[in-house]
Amino acid sequence: MKIEIFYFEGCPNYEPTVKLVQELVSELHIDAEITAVNVEDNDDAVSKRFLGSPSIRIKGKDIEMEENELTQYSMRCRVYQYDGKYSGLPSREVLRRKLIEALE
Repeated sequence: MKIEIFYFEGCPNYEPTVKLVQELVSELHIDAEITAVNVEDNDDAVSKRFLGSPSIRIKGKDIEMEENELTQYSMRCRVYQYDGKYSGLPSREVLRRKLIEALE
């Protein structure tokens, strides 16, 4: 399984997100290739369809949003919303569910 983590240098949530992905992949015994994808500037953000740092794609699909939900890509921090809360990290439960779905 291919998992990409998109980020920009200096993102405080990048390393905790990598750790979370690695933990879940290990717990679920998934054979995965985890790749870090550095986004360097706004042009790069547009070309990579960057939704903010950090963003996770499993098998090419963002864990939260469909491509057609967004009309603008840019350099920004990613904010995840779940259970009425906001966080710079994805929900462990959502990520776990998306990994399991990707196995099917």
